[in-house]
Amino acid sequence: MSTLKADTIQSTGGGAATLTKQHAAKAWAHIGASGDTLPDSFNISSLDDDDTGQYGLNFTNNMGSALYSANMNITFNHSSTVNNVRVAEIESKNASSVEVDSGYVGVNGVYGEYDIEVDASVTVHGDLL
Repeated sequence: MSTLKADTIQSTGGGAATLTKQHAAKAWAHIGASGDTLPDSFNISSLDDDDTGQYGLNFTNNMGSALYSANMNITFNHSSTVNNVRVAEIESKNASSVEVDSGYVGVNGVYGEYDIEVDASVTVHGDLL
């Protein structure tokens, strides 16, 4: 058996090496409070604040298709005495972006959207183009 040891691996162009056919996350993002910032991300070129509670994450390097796995979760920090059930959902996906929504289920099952109060995390697994 051979052992490969390296301190840094770069692409042939000198930049970061792109993982393909690996099971590591191909994109992830930390969406800041109010959904207007990306404090940290990987393979995300920009964030769209589409509407209240609706965000789009655009990939730097596209996925091979829309058949990838995307997951979202939110950190809840609401000062109100109302503790509605919070919802984090993937609205739609295509090879170049993923659309996510944050919302709540209120009294009588009424659904409403809200801007992220603290932060949200989105992770994408699948094959890059």
